[in-house]
Amino acid sequence: MAGTAQGAVDSLLGRLSSVLLEEAQLLRGVRGDVEFIKDEMESMNGFLLDVAAADRPNHQVRAWAKQVKELAYDSQNCIDRYVQCVPGAGAGSGAGVLATLRRAPRLLSTMPARHRTAVRIRELKARARDLGERRRRYDVTVPHVAAAVPVAAAAAEDEQDDARRRALANATEFLDEDVREVISWLTKDLPRGHPQCWLRVIAIVRRQYQEDEYPLTRKVYEHPSLSSCFHLKAWINGIEKYMKRKETRKETLQCILNQLPALDDDHDHEDKLAAGDGDMDEEHQLVKKLKDRLKGKRFLIVAANDPYGKVRAEIESVAASHGDPFSAGSVIIVTTWREPLSVPYKVKNYLNIDTLFHEKAVAIVGDHCDSDLQEIIRKILTKRGENFFSMEMFLRALYVNPRRPKEQLQILLDSLTFGSIIATHMILFSYNDLPSHYKSCLLYLSILFERMYLTSSSPQDFRVKRTSIVRRWAAENLITKRDGLVATVEAERCFDALVIHGLVRPVDIGAAGKVKTCTVHHRILSFITKMARDEGLVDTDLPPDLASRLSIRNGIRLQQLQHHKMKNVKGAEQSTGCCWRNIHERPIPIEDLEDSKYFMEMDYTEAFLELLQVSPPLGFVEVLDLEGFKGLKKHHLKDICNKVYQLKYLSIRNTDITELPKDIEKLRYLETLDIRQTKIRTLSSKAVVLPKLMHLLAGNVEHQRKDAASGSGGRSFSTVQMPRGIGSMTDLQILCHAEVFNSADELMEVGRLQQLRKLGVVLRGKEARLGHFLRVIERLNECLCSLSLRIELTSSSETPDLNIEKTAFSPPKLLESLTINGTITGLPSWIKELHLLSKITLCGTSLMDNAIRSLGELSSLRCLRLWHKSYIEMRLTFKDDEFQNLKYLVVEGSDITTIHFENGATPKLENIVWDFTQLVSLSGVEKLPGLKEIELNGDCNPYSIIQNMAAHPNHPVVIHNANP
Repeated sequence: MAGTAQGAVDSLLGRLSSVLLEEAQLLRGVRGDVEFIKDEMESMNGFLLDVAAADRPNHQVRAWAKQVKELAYDSQNCIDRYVQCVPGAGAGSGAGVLATLRRAPRLLSTMPARHRTAVRIRELKARARDLGERRRRYDVTVPHVAAAVPVAAAAAEDEQDDARRRALANATEFLDEDVREVISWLTKDLPRGHPQCWLRVIAIVRRQYQEDEYPLTRKVYEHPSLSSCFHLKAWINGIEKYMKRKETRKETLQCILNQLPALDDDHDHEDKLAAGDGDMDEEHQLVKKLKDRLKGKRFLIVAANDPYGKVRAEIESVAASHGDPFSAGSVIIVTTWREPLSVPYKVKNYLNIDTLFHEKAVAIVGDHCDSDLQEIIRKILTKRGENFFSMEMFLRALYVNPRRPKEQLQILLDSLTFGSIIATHMILFSYNDLPSHYKSCLLYLSILFERMYLTSSSPQDFRVKRTSIVRRWAAENLITKRDGLVATVEAERCFDALVIHGLVRPVDIGAAGKVKTCTVHHRILSFITKMARDEGLVDTDLPPDLASRLSIRNGIRLQQLQHHKMKNVKGAEQSTGCCWRNIHERPIPIEDLEDSKYFMEMDYTEAFLELLQVSPPLGFVEVLDLEGFKGLKKHHLKDICNKVYQLKYLSIRNTDITELPKDIEKLRYLETLDIRQTKIRTLSSKAVVLPKLMHLLAGNVEHQRKDAASGSGGRSFSTVQMPRGIGSMTDLQILCHAEVFNSADELMEVGRLQQLRKLGVVLRGKEARLGHFLRVIERLNECLCSLSLRIELTSSSETPDLNIEKTAFSPPKLLESLTINGTITGLPSWIKELHLLSKITLCGTSLMDNAIRSLGELSSLRCLRLWHKSYIEMRLTFKDDEFQNLKYLVVEGSDITTIHFENGATPKLENIVWDFTQLVSLSGVEKLPGLKEIELNGDCNPYSIIQNMAAHPNHPVVIHNANP
């Protein structure tokens, strides 16, 4: 509560400062009231910052913070409504007699409304005074603040940090290593004389009554590298039946058959079973049916919870009685809590997992772990309910704070009583480690993930983009400026902290090591959903689909939407007395419109947008995420610009909008505008200034990549034109992507944006204007971290040169990511001066071997992506001592047919992705000590590569995706 209250107050202070600075038309007395509220809120904000740094706020502080938050929200909404009524409000409204005369008509017409709002401001002033007095009256004080770690101790802690980080990685990533090892067992060829050449059995041994299945087996079973290795895959779960030692063989066979993929002619077998088949009894018929299912196939069958090996026994008996009817290399993975009754090919034994995790926990804590602390940790690990999720959460909590007092851990141990939900206690333990504003950010995620949990049919869809999360946190004022950092940078810190705690889990990690998308464990989602409702952070009145698109505090009631929708439907269908859901369904009688089933089928997003036409201004809505909503129309956008005047975050990504209304300039507080994957080509026909805009996102980067890979120049990447007046938007941090066509005026204005961290530019026309472009990025050499350049010139143009001759050039020294798309004379010489450059993407550059040699000298390079026509030779060689820190290599293009790694090249390379039309050779990969995964996209025979990787110490997996 303290975190959300502080965010609300911080936002209000910014708004009050702006109003007092810009608004010249405040009514008599209102300015004084606003200044009083501002002064009171500054004092309250300081108190809340102290509360946020305290150990745990008490109930008295939480109650007072809640009242502060409500007052801040009400004050901001009231102030903004007042500003809306002021004619010509804002710094650019003009001064003098003529400006006053122009404002006079509206000044008179809005006088009653402004007077009512002024009365409301006086009421808020009284509330602010009373709230300050209440804190003193009830002696609401800052709780105990945790003592700071001494500087010497902090320095000593830093010295151990690398060792602790490695210990955490060993504790949380060993599962991935085990997955790769088991996959190598599955794919490695065995000699003909090996007893398990035809059918190899792998046993995963764990403890009985484990709360959740150890995820190793599921990760192996679903791994994409095995999709082309087996003709048949089946997961057979028989824990309830297999617990019965005296189960009949017929029941066992039927259980197996019920969970194997059926054959087309299985119904014939069913008929024979029903009618009888000569001298064959029913059991023999089931055996024959099992043989037919497996005949000629190389299969992978998981026998989950099979302690007595019945699945294995039945399949082996089929092989013995019918002369190995299936293909060599078939596999059965048995999960069991008993030692295998017969010797398997390989065994993974996790019966002593407590000892393993205890050793890792001691290593994570480091020198602070005395014998008493070790014993407490041991007891906690033995009480974790056989739950690996809980153990990982506990280890992460130790890593985050290795110097926590023993008393804290003892309290945790005492709470783990018999019958308690261990996972919930571990989540709460990690949650309580977070600062108050980080807690609010975590709870906010319940809105986004609850919607996906209810609407997504596949776990693969259960993810959210990191960038969307951090921008929405900032727009919702859950994260504000701290320690001189802008809100989005602090939000990035918060996101990283949640990942370290294990409360947020990475799904897609970019080539440079940054999280692209994330998810939350279902247990954590359940926890934060309940906590968010208890804390009053989320609006439980709205359906999840709409709630995830709006601010957490939006002022919209479900009844408003239902009433407005029902009123429109009744009016439209009055002549027929009924309405239709769609043309294929029966009409709904008007008298049944209020049936709850009808409202469940409503499109609440559409209802909200239609409601804007008739509603008063919605001051509370600061976030509006309409990504993917195909029902969005131009008049909806116009209503948004006129009614949702406090909007900070607007996404219309992947919608059918083709142009923005001229009213877009009314969104004075807009910080993020996302128009990617739309056909919008201009922001406005005139110069538009959005003074608070920080992120302008346009174009379709994914489409750009695919076009480049396919070489289809007719479907070139398109984006918005460089906005006129762009140089006045001095808060801009991200401008991606904008097009410059011949004229260089707008391009030169970009050099004025001294907070710009990410820039994407498309140069089109007869002239590249590269000289202007290079001068612009030179002006940004103190701030620019990411640069993307796409060059599309007419065929008559000369090949562009990215070097500036005869004059000195200072490249952006903070640049970490560089993308060049288009034909150039060669790599710029100044690329060697980019000492922080970690990611390079090249496309259509037509470079040769000397360019690869230059890139190999970049000491910080972690990711190299060579897309279509970036490299025009057929053989790509990585030589000794080159690319010493490269971890990720992507090669996409038809020219390259051979990739070779010499000894000593790319010693840290972990991932190789190669998209090809012809693969002649991939050699030297067995000498790469850090390799973890190879992905081959195209028609080839990966057999030899798979066998080489099975013998590799790391057991890298090989994923092969053949052309459809």
